[in-house]
Amino acid sequence: MAHDNLPSSKHLGKGTKMRVVLYVISIVLTACVSGSPKPDASASFTVLSWNISGNAFVSHPQEFEALLAFAAPDIVLLDEVDPSTSAAQLRAAMPPIQFGSNKDAAIGAWHISFGTSGGRQRVVVASRYPLEEPEEFAGIVPYPEHARRQLTQRMPAVDQERWAASMDAGIAVNAAIVRPGGQRLLVVSADLECCGDDPESWAELKRRVEAKEIRRLIRRVVERTSIDGVVVAGDFNLVSTAIPLALIAGPYEAPISGLIAAELYHRDGKATWTWDGRGTPFPSRALDFQVYSPNTLRFAQGEILDTEDMTVELLELHGLDAESSIALSNHRPLVIEYLWH
Repeated sequence: MAHDNLPSSKHLGKGTKMRVVLYVISIVLTACVSGSPKPDASASFTVLSWNISGNAFVSHPQEFEALLAFAAPDIVLLDEVDPSTSAAQLRAAMPPIQFGSNKDAAIGAWHISFGTSGGRQRVVVASRYPLEEPEEFAGIVPYPEHARRQLTQRMPAVDQERWAASMDAGIAVNAAIVRPGGQRLLVVSADLECCGDDPESWAELKRRVEAKEIRRLIRRVVERTSIDGVVVAGDFNLVSTAIPLALIAGPYEAPISGLIAAELYHRDGKATWTWDGRGTPFPSRALDFQVYSPNTLRFAQGEILDTEDMTVELLELHGLDAESSIALSNHRPLVIEYLWH
C-alpha cells in the first residue's frame, strides 16, 4: 500500500521519525491480524439436510437425484444413512455440479465424507467445495464412560445388552469444514436418539448426552482452528423436551458465540412438520432442524421441501411426482440459502 502523503525522512526530527515508524508498524500489524478476508455478502450458499432413513440414493436413485437437482444445494447433510451403502453409490446418484455466477467451487466431482460413527445410522457430508475432515469428529465418536454408566442404570434390564452394543458404535455424527465464499464453515450433521417422550426417560437422557458431546467437539474445533461460521443439522428427535437443541446452541467462542434454529415452513406457509407420521403410531411433527451462527451467517430463504406441496407443472418440469417425497423417506429435507454477514 502506497502512502504518498508521508514526508521525506531527511526533513523529520527524531520524535517525528519515531511516530512515523510506529505508524508504519501499526499498518503492518493490522494487516497481519486481520484474519480471513472479508466475505462477499452477495455470495450465498445452500445447505440441504435430510434424514433419509436408509438407502434412498440406492433404492430410488432417479428420484433422489431429481429432488436434489431441484433444490440445487451446495452442501448436503444426510443422516440415518444405511451403513451398507457407500460414497461411490451416493456420488453416482448426486446431480451434476452446476456452475453459475454464484458458484465458487472447484471443478470436479462431489466431495464426500462418509461417517463411520453411529452404527446403523451413519451420517454423510457431501459438498461442491473441497472439504476438510476435522480430527475431533474422525472415526467412532464415543459416549463418555460416566454417561454410559448413567444411561445403563436408567435402562430396563432387558434392553441393556442391546443398547450397550448400540453405544459401542458411537454417536451418529459427522462434520466437515468447507469454504463457501472463501470463508471457513463448519458443518455438523447428527441423528440423536429417538423415542422416549418422558423427560425422565433414558432416551431423553441419551439425547442430552449426545448433544453435550457434539457441543464439546464443536468447541474444540472452534478453539483449535479458525472457523467463520457454523451450521448444525439433522434429526434432533425432540419428542420430549427442547433441551438437546438448547445444548447444541452453545455457548461457543466468538465470533460463533451461539446458534439459533432456522424457522422453516412447507410451501403453504403454515405446516412445520418434518417427520411424516401418517400411517404410523407417531404424529407428524418437527423433528429435523438446522441451527446456525447468526453473528456470522444470515438466513436468506428456505423451506421444508415436499413434493406433495409442488404444482403439477413444477413436478413434471423436474422429473418428479407428488409421491416422490413419500417414496424417498418419512422425513422431509430442509433447504436453506445462507449469506455471510
